[in-house]
Amino acid sequence: MLANDIIEWGLSPIDRLLVIKKGRNYIVVEGNRRLSAIRLIDNPGLAEGTVIEAAIKRVARGGTAPEEVECAVAGSRDEASHWMELRHTGEAGGAGVVRWNSFATNRFSHKPNSQAARAISFLEAVASGYPDNEIIQELAVRVAEKRLTTLGRLVQDPNFRSRIGMVDDRSAIRFEFPATARQAFFEHLLGDIAADVGVSQLKSKEQRTAYLKGTPEPEAKQRLPEAKPLSDAPSAAPSPKPKPRPRPSKPAKPFQTLDLSSLGSKTQALLREFRSLDVDKLPNAAAVLTRAILELSVDQFIAEKSLPTDQKLRKRIGTCLNKVDPTKKADEYSYMRTGLADGTSLYSVNTLHAFVHNQHYHADGTTVRSIAANIQPFLQALNDLV
Repeated sequence: MLANDIIEWGLSPIDRLLVIKKGRNYIVVEGNRRLSAIRLIDNPGLAEGTVIEAAIKRVARGGTAPEEVECAVAGSRDEASHWMELRHTGEAGGAGVVRWNSFATNRFSHKPNSQAARAISFLEAVASGYPDNEIIQELAVRVAEKRLTTLGRLVQDPNFRSRIGMVDDRSAIRFEFPATARQAFFEHLLGDIAADVGVSQLKSKEQRTAYLKGTPEPEAKQRLPEAKPLSDAPSAAPSPKPKPRPRPSKPAKPFQTLDLSSLGSKTQALLREFRSLDVDKLPNAAAVLTRAILELSVDQFIAEKSLPTDQKLRKRIGTCLNKVDPTKKADEYSYMRTGLADGTSLYSVNTLHAFVHNQHYHADGTTVRSIAANIQPFLQALNDLV
């Protein structure tokens, strides 16, 4: 609590109380929480009968309140209001207090060149390369908040850097492939780490090598003459008409453009219910519906095509995928192939099962959007081929 922090550290040297003069006295208009904490430390009896009584008495026994407090004097309440608004109403176009984002907070918390610090630098480099990709932006923040150790193990691995064409000379992170060639990889990587790939699964060199084999890989011809930051536009020959900037490949609202009209009334009903949900407010319900929509679509396709069936959903999906993509090379189904090949992947059937059966496995909006966006091409193909 604040009182305990004041006893241990004193009052913050970068925050003064703001007061205005009234007669022969001064009134505190900004900093009343600090003033109240000081009074409680000095006189714990003021908390008698409240829920914090025991805590205040315990804290007060550990030290004394400051005897002097540095204040700033505003000429009037109107003048004070200006400073209070800048303090409490956000960045105000840069004039107010700017809160640290997840990257800044974690950078401050970890030593330079540490595993976590290098992971943060990597995330910043990736996020800056895809400013309009909502999936990458959200996943990068989530990894920064909870999974830096896992990502740090990969970033420090020379094989990882070589595989993705990453050059890190500690002053800047550059890549040997343009952002457009690496987008699928970063969505895959961050999605996995944000969801279910932990340190134990990437602890050894062999584990990291095996994991990387299941990730999207760019074509060799896309390699740049020299490594550049992802935020830099790749060099290209002049063109009479500039190509339009690529749009993010993942829809902001899951399944909004999906058409399952050929796969049965029950499947269509589930799809309508899914679309009515706010996936950020009801992520577990959305995750369960995602699995149900996938399973019903697969079963309907198998029935319509008289294909062999199996008790295991993973094998039934594989049967349908072989029909949809017999060459096993179509880019739009790469996530489906990854999910079938790697049981630890965010896009695996194991993940979908866990949403339903594992009481310790909680979904979130970002994960649901990522999964839905990547299985949508497969679902659409099932519908179109019926």
